[in-house]
Amino acid sequence: MHSLIIGGGKIGYYLTKVLIEKGYDVSVVEKEKEACQKFANDLNITVIKGDGTSVSVLEQAGVADADSVIAVTGRDEDNLVACQLAKRLYQVKKTIAKGNNPKNGEALKKLGVDIVVSSTDNITGQLEREIDSGKIKELLPLGAGNAGVFEIVLDNSFTLQNVPLMEMEIPLTLNIISIIRNETELIIPRGHTTLEIGDKLMILSKIKDKNDIFKALKIKA
Repeated sequence: MHSLIIGGGKIGYYLTKVLIEKGYDVSVVEKEKEACQKFANDLNITVIKGDGTSVSVLEQAGVADADSVIAVTGRDEDNLVACQLAKRLYQVKKTIAKGNNPKNGEALKKLGVDIVVSSTDNITGQLEREIDSGKIKELLPLGAGNAGVFEIVLDNSFTLQNVPLMEMEIPLTLNIISIIRNETELIIPRGHTTLEIGDKLMILSKIKDKNDIFKALKIKA
């Protein structure tokens, strides 16, 4: 996965570290020379010194190959333009913008930004959940962001097809709510229910325990 971050401030730096730890390929666009040097020296990644609203700068940073663009500069106008360019010119799948002025949130969404995160919220934690476009997808945050309903699709790494749920080592912190099979069949799981490759599961979990889903189902993260 390749993520392009526009803005090299504290939030951009933190997000870059998080994504690298998750195994993402990350590049950064930042105007200030000192910030660029910090990214390059500390994190050993591609950093382009320039304006994230410039097509040529975005191309240098690899926007054409990006799966997500996250704009976290201090200007809502710049975040909007960067996301619009990524979406309209390069068909980037997911664009995320930091909304410095909470009043601009709805306008940013209407103008094409996929996800807007308000600066009055816990930005880093919320953005981290939004950019995680791996196998687990958060559908609904619960409990002031401490828990959530997650979606996961069982891929070919799943090897417990004939094992009933009651025989799996599923911790009490996880609750499989429902199973969608073949895109149409809804299954409410019971102890004797078995899972199949391709099943789409909805799981209730605390945020801090969501990676236990991989361990419980014995699938690769």
